[in-house]
Parts: sequence; structure tokens; C-alpha cells
Amino acid sequence: MSVFEQARGQHINSYYAASANGATDFPALTDNVEADVCVVGGGYAGMSAAIELAEQGYSVVLLEAVKMGWAASGRNGGQIIGGWNAGYDGLANSFGYDTAKLFADLSEEGKRIIYQRAEKYGINADIKKGYVTAAMYQPHLADVQHYAEELSKWHYPHAVTVLSQQDMQQHVASDRYIGGLYDEGSGHFHPLNYAIGEAKAAASIGVRIFENSAVLNITSGDDPTVYTAQGRVKAKQIILAGNCYLGKTAAKLQKKIMPASTFVIATEPLGAERAKQLMPSDAAVCDLRHILDYFRLSVDGRLLFGGKTIYRGVDPKDIAKVMRKGMLKVFPQLADVNIDYAWGGHIDLSVNRMPSVGEYEGNVYFAQGFSGHGVVPAHIAGRVLAEKVMGNTERYDVWQQIKHYSFPGGTLLRKPGFLLGSSFFYLQDLWASLR
Repeated sequence: MSVFEQARGQHINSYYAASANGATDFPALTDNVEADVCVVGGGYAGMSAAIELAEQGYSVVLLEAVKMGWAASGRNGGQIIGGWNAGYDGLANSFGYDTAKLFADLSEEGKRIIYQRAEKYGINADIKKGYVTAAMYQPHLADVQHYAEELSKWHYPHAVTVLSQQDMQQHVASDRYIGGLYDEGSGHFHPLNYAIGEAKAAASIGVRIFENSAVLNITSGDDPTVYTAQGRVKAKQIILAGNCYLGKTAAKLQKKIMPASTFVIATEPLGAERAKQLMPSDAAVCDLRHILDYFRLSVDGRLLFGGKTIYRGVDPKDIAKVMRKGMLKVFPQLADVNIDYAWGGHIDLSVNRMPSVGEYEGNVYFAQGFSGHGVVPAHIAGRVLAEKVMGNTERYDVWQQIKHYSFPGGTLLRKPGFLLGSSFFYLQDLWASLR
């Protein structure tokens, strides 16, 4: 039984699904249809591309294997974070100032897409501003200072504040952190409600959406066609936005990403006063380790706590138990609090941890490799792919400078390779803790 069949047409049992603003209910594809563009994948990247194209008058069909926002877009930590894993200075050193400046601009534009689309289409997703990068060890303090200086150098348009250990208490009631950086330009939201809102927005402007319509085969060239179990879509161009869930339907892409699992728990409601004491500024938080924790408050006063990336493909038997241990290291004062929800899902890691957009085969394009940092990049990647489809290739062409390599040994050896890599990152975190 495939992962899609196991889902039985439903979202995973998560806090997000339990608190969703309604649900999507689009039909399965049971006919042969035609469109200017067929988008495969009902996550942020696919929906962003579909909305951009439909707003410009293109006819678009979007195929989703289960439910809109079913995968990472509806399960993630809900953190709206700018930037790129390579860093702007790193991009400038590798590709020059103009390319780095473009990516700086793309990051801010990606955040604006989220905020502006919510306003334009009336998407209620509990969007809030405020984000803290938390330092745990002495070397992290230098990282925080460097990041603040880098943002200033690249003319970041929002206020950032370097935080002392005492300052951190204004954001997080924990002794685990010795400093950090507060960013007024990033924030957090309810990811599934946003995905549902985008799906409804897309449908309202003419995108034909089909759920429970897993793609089985794709042909490219002059007559691109997408096949499902009960129908097919003939299109002029195709956009693949299924990431690690595309599987054998886009085998060449799978060699360039590594599926990994990450997990989130949601506590019972803490009550307004206790929640305020725990995280006074209501900011989202992520620490600076390679194998990190991320957390925030929900709108109803729960702590949503995530992390523990696993590469071996086997989820913990008891996600709640494992994640609770991590939570209590940060917030030992929550020892009496129950865990109401625990869930996980796959992210798609690229070798260089940068997302890629490109051409898979003739008239078939793709976006993937968001590496656990995809909320903002997926939205701007969808827009850039839409621009490519519409004939504006300027930003797409610059993005092609970022070269993406297959994992050594392809799909056979990528898991052992990443296990070695994760062990290396663990040792780096351990070394940082001892310095």
C-alpha cells in the first residue's frame, strides 16, 4: 500500500488538522482534461505557481495525491523565516554580488507573498510577527553577531536586535539560552489553515483542483501529459512540486534529494497567563544547533515544539515521549503538562541545503530541496516558476547558477551517507557545547 493509500484521503492526525478552518473537498480526476499548465502537488510551491498563473489568465489544473496541504506544507513548524541556508555572504563569494542581492530580494518577496496573499484573499491563518534565533553555546554568540552584521550589510528592511542572556527572558522563559537575535520581519502562522486558504483562493480564480489524484506517469516534450489512475491532463507545460513524494514518476529528481523525518508535539492549552509567562513576546523560536529545536505558541495557548530530524526512515515508536524529553530540556516547568497531539512528516534535503528550480525534461519544470526551510522559499519558487512558464526567465536564469548534485550512490547510498552526515553534525553540536 502506497503512502497515499495509507492516508485514506485524510490529513495526518495533528493539531493543525484538529484546528483547521474547515477543509477542502475537491473531486478526484476521473476524466481527460486539458489546460495551459498542469501543476503536480498541492503544497505551497504548487499553489503559489498556480495562483500566479491563474491571476494572469492561464488555465491551470492542479493535481494533489491526497488533500491540499497534506504533506510538509500542512504539517510544519509554522515559522515564516527569511534567508537561505547558504547565507548572503556565501552566495556573494560563490556567485557575485548581483546574485546574492537577487536572493536577498527574493527572500523578502517570499514573505510579502504570504502576507499580501492572506490580505487579498481573506486567509485566516493566525499570522504573527516576531522571530528569535536562540544561542545555546558560546560559539553561537559569534554566529548571532555575524548574522546581525550580515543582515545590516545586505540592507535587511526590518529591525533586528542582538539579545543578551537577560534579554532572552523577554521572549523565552528558559535558562537554556545565553543570547540570541530578535527579528521583527519574520514570524509564524497556522500552516494548514494557510494552505487551505490558498487552495480556496486558487479555486476562486479558476484553478481546477483535483484531490486524491496521485500521478502515475508523466510524458514531456511537445505534448506533455500527466496520467493518474482514472484520468489524464494534457497541458502545454507542467510544474512538478511534489518534492520527495514524486517517487518514481520523476526518478531523476529523487537522486538529488534525501527524505528525512521531523516531528512536532502540541501540549494541552496552557491558559493565557501561563502561556504569556512561558513566551512573553509570542515570537517563534529556533536554536542554532545543526540538529535543532523549534517552537512557538498556538493561538489557543498551546506550546508547539518540533525538531529531532531523523534520516534512517524509521519514526520513533512514541513520538510524544521522544519529543517531550526535548521540550522539558527547554521548559522543565512544563513537567505537569499533557501532550495532546504528536505527528511527523518528511522534508526533502538537498546536498547543499538550497532549494532548486529547473527543467526536468522538455516543458516540464520543478521545484524541490527546501531542506526544512521551505515556507518562504516555496512561495517565491512558485512565483519564479510561473514567470518561467509565462516567458519571463530573468530570475529563473539566475537561480540556475546554484548547482545541485546527486547524492553519491544515488538513492541506494543516500541514507547511509546522510547518517554519516548527521553524526558529523551531532559531533559539531557536542563540540560547540564544550567550548
